[in-house]
Amino acid sequence: MGTRRKILVLFFFLAVCGTAPLVNSRLLSRREIVRPSDLYEVVYSQLAAFRASDFSGAYSRASNGIQQKFNREQFESMVRREYPGITVAAKVEFGSVRCREHHAIIQVFFMDRDGGVQPCIYSLIFEDEGWKIDGARMLPRWPRGSRLQGIEA
Repeated sequence: MGTRRKILVLFFFLAVCGTAPLVNSRLLSRREIVRPSDLYEVVYSQLAAFRASDFSGAYSRASNGIQQKFNREQFESMVRREYPGITVAAKVEFGSVRCREHHAIIQVFFMDRDGGVQPCIYSLIFEDEGWKIDGARMLPRWPRGSRLQGIEA
């Protein structure tokens, strides 16, 4: 390879390396910042629909994947069977949030009137219509009197 060709290849690689940070910063600036409050609102609005026995409203907050797996009646039956405590919780508190691109994970704590805590992990996915609930996994119930760590306002 001649000297001239080597110089051209070197300039080509320098140009690619020089534009990479500009392209990367442009892509990062386009990425929408996820506010935890937006995610909390999706979960809370579905819980409010459950409490009002508005299973159509709750179903509308489920992801397309959930809606393909369950029709509205099956969804209601599954919620009543597998998640009875979430519809009657005296208090709901949100914990940590983790986001990666179009997916989010939220800790949710359901407190009953007797002081029991039922932790749950919610999965959300960003779809065309916005954030939707893609699943919920109940964790082992905490003993009565357990406290959440943190600051209560």
